[in-house]
Amino acid sequence: MERELEERRERETRIRHDSIVEESLPLQETPLWQCEHYQWRCSVKFPCCGVFHPCHRCHNLSGTCPADEKAHHATHVKCGNCGLEEEINEGSQNCRRCGLKLSEYFCPKCKHFTGVDKNPFHCEKCEICRIYKDRSFHCDVCNVCLDKRLKGKHKCRPNSGHDECCICLEDAFSGCQILPCSHKVHRECAIAMIQNGVRNCPICCHPLYGQLRQ
Repeated sequence: MERELEERRERETRIRHDSIVEESLPLQETPLWQCEHYQWRCSVKFPCCGVFHPCHRCHNLSGTCPADEKAHHATHVKCGNCGLEEEINEGSQNCRRCGLKLSEYFCPKCKHFTGVDKNPFHCEKCEICRIYKDRSFHCDVCNVCLDKRLKGKHKCRPNSGHDECCICLEDAFSGCQILPCSHKVHRECAIAMIQNGVRNCPICCHPLYGQLRQ
């Protein structure tokens, strides 16, 4: 009986010791991202439903809320390591409680968290975050960021960066691809258009290939 009591006391002592050691260790960073869309270690909440989602795209695809949210609509962020929830502000790149760096890139203006592999940057003229800073320039006539290969080689129309995508008819400003005729499409819509055999602009019927007439 005495031996059993002694073994029990030793087990309880070990459990208490392990618990103290575990609590004293710093919380560890995890390399796992919250979703497939962005490289970050957090989730965000939107005012429409008040539920945390891995990102705004996950929110829109969830089917649980009818609202179509953008990243800048998020109000709160939750750390993927310790679970701290707080309002998104200038210091939200790092968790205030455990110190975890939630993403390598963070823009407090757009409330955008992501990795740096696509060289993201905030364009002050577009007033949104773009990718591939080393490959882009802002056309002041079209009023949109374009591929550098189009600099001086595209047909400008004033403020055409705010055109609707001529395929899906949604705003093309955040994912613009410019056609030779200057009309804008989303990259995914342009790929689908070519894959389905479309060879002319759906708006003006200008060929998608070849040089513009001067």
